[in-house]
Amino acid sequence: MTTNVVVLGDGTGGLVAANLLARQARSRSLPLAIKLIGDSPKHTYQPGMLFLPFQRPGYRTLADIQRDNADFVGPGVQYLVERVTAIDTRAREVTTSAGRHRYDWLVLALGCRTVLEAVDGLPERWGSRAHGFYTPESALRLAGALQEFRGGDLVIDVAEMPIKCPVAPLEFACLVDEFLSRRGLRSATEITLVTPLTGAFTKPICNEMLTGMLVGKNIKVVANAPLATVADTVIACPDGKTIPYDLLVTIPPHEGAEVIDDAGLGDGLGFGLTDKQTLKAKKAERVFLLGDNTNVPTSKAGSVAHFQAEVVVHNLLREIDGKEAQPLADGHANCFIETGYGKAILIDFNYDIQPVPGRFPLPVLGPMSLLQESRINHLGKLAFRPIYWHMLLPGRTIPLVGSRMSTSGKKMDVLKRH
Repeated sequence: MTTNVVVLGDGTGGLVAANLLARQARSRSLPLAIKLIGDSPKHTYQPGMLFLPFQRPGYRTLADIQRDNADFVGPGVQYLVERVTAIDTRAREVTTSAGRHRYDWLVLALGCRTVLEAVDGLPERWGSRAHGFYTPESALRLAGALQEFRGGDLVIDVAEMPIKCPVAPLEFACLVDEFLSRRGLRSATEITLVTPLTGAFTKPICNEMLTGMLVGKNIKVVANAPLATVADTVIACPDGKTIPYDLLVTIPPHEGAEVIDDAGLGDGLGFGLTDKQTLKAKKAERVFLLGDNTNVPTSKAGSVAHFQAEVVVHNLLREIDGKEAQPLADGHANCFIETGYGKAILIDFNYDIQPVPGRFPLPVLGPMSLLQESRINHLGKLAFRPIYWHMLLPGRTIPLVGSRMSTSGKKMDVLKRH
């Protein structure tokens, strides 16, 4: 008897999960019918949106960071470009703009979205006074604004948490510092990072290191400052604090998918209530979640979706075999942080272990360093783009990088001092 698996969402998590599941099914000769349903036929390499504003070689147009999703759907997966309108977990049925789809198991990988309307004054100024780089179109508009900028107060504002890729605002601060320096405008510009966090990052050791790095670049950090309103030349926080700007680069609030809340699976903001170790939905059986639409306490980043996809596929196949899902997800996150001038920092962490110094992926040999700026880390970030297109999305194994975080090569004794 054929088992029907429906994967909702055609971003990183959905594509990886569907392709990986099809590969596993073929290797085990399992009769699975896998449907991947999403409404984004163009797939965006999201790390590329960080480089678009600076018009770096290879990152100048949308064509440089986008490809057709259909090109990455592997054998054994039926890809349907349809908008999901309802999920009925009792009837095990999904309704879309084109019809209804029954499922035996459901995987939710619907991602998250920016919500400009959540901040007073932001929608009216978006694209003119205020800009962003969390969507392809806004990143291109920001490129034009940076070309016209001649100095003054440049404010990078994180409205609230959670957001996709929490380190991206820091990366932008470093890259705009370099960009303005090369144009002779840095001395005429004050760069300020405004964040609701207690510093540049959430984890103490990493926060101390990254905040110090920004301050060393003469980038001011205003912490504990969520965004309340945006006016023409100033932003305001809920406590009344105001910060003036000439150019505002903001990361708007993020929410998940309304359809998740409508199905009784969410937390009220569209993020699915998820068991952080099995990645099963807390409010329904035979439903798994991964990527940005979960509410698990780890970064909303592509690496996390990739690692979670491996756990979801493993546990879904166990349930098909009549076994219980295993608590294998540890919140593993791995990301490069661009720091400008051809260098980057690499961090590797999970739910329980914060980023620490060390070597990655091999102890002693590395070749990449953890929690330390290096040229090779920058080259690693650039090299990730072909890996993303040709290995990660098709569901192929990436050597030496597993879904669970390894402590090998990490200086774990540092944790005792913090």
